Amino acid sequence: MHSNHRSLLIARLLRVSAALLYLLLIGYGSLYPFSGWRTAESSSLTFLAAPWPRFITRTDLITNLLAYLPLGYLLSAWLRLHIGRWQTVVAAVGFSALFSLCMELAQTLLPGRIASTQDIATNVAGALLGVLLYRLLQNHKWPGHALPSLREHWFIPGAWGNLGLLLLALWGLSQLSLEVPSLVAGNLKTQFVPFWELPGNGYQYRPLHTIIFTLEIALASLFIGGLLRRKVHSAWVWIGIFGFVLACKLLAAALLLKGAVLPRLFSAEVASGLFGAAACIAWARQYPHGWRTLWLAALLSLAGGLQWLLHSGALRTLNGSSGAVPLNITALAGWVALVWPLGVALFLALRWTMSVPAARRNATGLQQRP
Repeated sequence: MHSNHRSLLIARLLRVSAALLYLLLIGYGSLYPFSGWRTAESSSLTFLAAPWPRFITRTDLITNLLAYLPLGYLLSAWLRLHIGRWQTVVAAVGFSALFSLCMELAQTLLPGRIASTQDIATNVAGALLGVLLYRLLQNHKWPGHALPSLREHWFIPGAWGNLGLLLLALWGLSQLSLEVPSLVAGNLKTQFVPFWELPGNGYQYRPLHTIIFTLEIALASLFIGGLLRRKVHSAWVWIGIFGFVLACKLLAAALLLKGAVLPRLFSAEVASGLFGAAACIAWARQYPHGWRTLWLAALLSLAGGLQWLLHSGALRTLNGSSGAVPLNITALAGWVALVWPLGVALFLALRWTMSVPAARRNATGLQQRP
């Protein structure tokens, strides 16, 4: 009885902490850069009666939905421990709407930020999707009750498997970035030239982009292969994993970009990066979570750090000049893409250092048996 009460207290603490932390994250992204505040005007609420813009960009729509989807999920997970089912739905959506309204009102006091009822509506829709997702993943519903069995059947058990799946989810978030290593890096109209249009006047091949694409696609594929419960021996399975990684990147690009510019994704850098990734997978696939994959993660961290220093305004930021990037969803995804290979490298290093002593102990025990 005491153990159950303690587990419930820990669950409540973890869930409310996650919800509060995410609220702070949204507040930071909504009110960045926290400078240039102006006094409130009597007309600051007029945006509530303003008509919606004639054109709504897909990027803004997806960003607002995805920003508040985790909030709806986290609020539901916490509130459900205290109140009933329908009360949880109403409270989670209502609080998300109130919080979004407060953020929009605060943006009227910041120059360069535009308050909009469209943002409130899409934020509330995202929170509602998060609430519905929480309801869908409950153990007594499908697919919620099927997820544990699928996880146990396909992926390695225990804490290592759970941590690996969390890192895999972070990789999925990183694909929403508009910077390298995402396929939608930079300005597609000026920096990306499809390989069938080469050579072009004034075009400069970017080898650093190719290196990052190569390492990121290879690392994601090898990491997935290493999380599977059964060791992958078939080349066709590796081809399937490689195709899944590429499909995730193309799906993220399709969500953020117009269809007319999608063919430009197949630039010379991307095309050569795909061939390089296939070679890296063939080189490391025998031990997908071994030292070769660890080297790929370390190299990707170095290449991503170099890209960030050279092309993202980081040097200006470090010198104290303008160049900081607001923490919206795409910028957050960019930071995740930067630190994700470090997380993978740490995961692989810890798993390897802990598995080697265990293997030695098992071997010693077998030798000591009569």
